[in-house]
Amino acid sequence: MKLNVDRALRAVWLTIGVLLLGVIVVLGFVAAAGWMGTRGASEDAVRVAREAGSPAREPDLLRMSLPDSVRGTATRIIRVYRAPEPGRTSYGSGSASVAQGPTVNVVFVDDQGARLLLDRPAYIRVIDVPGDGTAEGMADPAQDWIAYDVALEDGNRDGRLDERDPRALYVSGLDGRNLRPVVRPPLRVSEYAPIRPGRMLVYAMEPTAADTAKTRQRTFIYDVASGRLMPFQTLDAVAEQAAAILAR
Repeated sequence: MKLNVDRALRAVWLTIGVLLLGVIVVLGFVAAAGWMGTRGASEDAVRVAREAGSPAREPDLLRMSLPDSVRGTATRIIRVYRAPEPGRTSYGSGSASVAQGPTVNVVFVDDQGARLLLDRPAYIRVIDVPGDGTAEGMADPAQDWIAYDVALEDGNRDGRLDERDPRALYVSGLDGRNLRPVVRPPLRVSEYAPIRPGRMLVYAMEPTAADTAKTRQRTFIYDVASGRLMPFQTLDAVAEQAAAILAR
């Protein structure tokens, strides 16, 4: 009889132990879930507080040059610059030096108002206005277009447009209208110049078929009126002959 009682007591204590262990496990899960929830809420609160306390990113500050005349027209051209990085200063054309960053757009002003040349981000390396008196101005008196050496695509994926991105060559009328491409990637503009009324000589670098990391120079004639870019095979042939002589 005593043996049966001992077995019954052991069974009761075992049951109580199992129940207590279950309660402890459940309480542990509840506490862990509460801690995780509190931690997540705290992190969200910190993040919101930081975002609320930090100022919104300011748009790039822009500067504009003084208007320059476009020869033979009533149009004035204004270069739009991005504000320079702190501690960096460059100098613009004219008698006074001005702090400026890269050119990012162009404004044309005439009796019809003011308008932008581009409706997208850009890095403009050169603006060639015929006879504007600067080193980059084209002196041909028959020149009736404006040329733009410009990067429009972030080719190296660094988040900005600058000298290291592939540049294209565009032209427009002297009033800034009728913007059209001359040379676009994968061709890369190298040099260009007017050679006769309505025609432009263009040197461009082209990736080779065997190795796209290597390039070769190509020569083109661009007809401004028709917008045709034509290979200048005569000059290309002479360049290949010169390369063959050097390779001997």
